[in-house]
Amino acid sequence: MDQIVRSFSSSAASRRAARLAKGHNLEELAIATGLTVAEIAAAEEDNSVVPTHHVDRIEHALG
Repeated sequence: MDQIVRSFSSSAASRRAARLAKGHNLEELAIATGLTVAEIAAAEEDNSVVPTHHVDRIEHALG
């Protein structure tokens, strides 16, 4: 079963900041992670519920 995490403002903002610092737009990160633009946008929104594996994929691609 997938674990779910609630994306709090600091973690959501840090994911967005990391993406922007790397120069990626949502579409480019979607291609790199295999996620949809909507899934990445949700991971960057305050208080959204995001599967842990989505966060892991995003962090791996930006790492």
